[in-house]
Amino acid sequence: MSLQDLGNLGELIAALATVLTLGYLALQLKQNTNALRSQTFQQSSMDMSLTANAISSNNELASILIKAKNNQDDLNPVEKLRFHFWMLVAIRRFEAIYVQKEYGSIDSIRIEGFEYSIISLLANGGASEWWNSTKNAFSIDFVNYADSKLKSGKYNIPIHPTNKNQ
Repeated sequence: MSLQDLGNLGELIAALATVLTLGYLALQLKQNTNALRSQTFQQSSMDMSLTANAISSNNELASILIKAKNNQDDLNPVEKLRFHFWMLVAIRRFEAIYVQKEYGSIDSIRIEGFEYSIISLLANGGASEWWNSTKNAFSIDFVNYADSKLKSGKYNIPIHPTNKNQ
């Protein structure tokens, strides 16, 4: 075997090693992307759980949400303030999930439950009243997204007990 042949064989081995390395890196990138998406979903789920937990562990807040089920007229000023900030936190958390969906960090199908929960909340009673007076506190693309969901009518059936007419 000549020096030329050895050189050609060396180039072939180097090319194969490069292809294998690129394949390995592509696999690692895919695994990393999946891990980041999983982590994003887990964090989103935890954030939404904290919002729900605030109600389930605080009788006063639960009472405020029940009083606001049809409108905010029955709330005293302190209750209105607590309702406002709970709603602000809840919707801001969902806005963050929406942004992650827009960035491609979380799939649309993964947020359907969060979406249905939040948009159905905004479609009814005091929460709807709150949304219409406060939505300018959110990004315009999120507002357009939420309003288009609300206009679809799909979310008009309340799913949360505080929004159901009794």
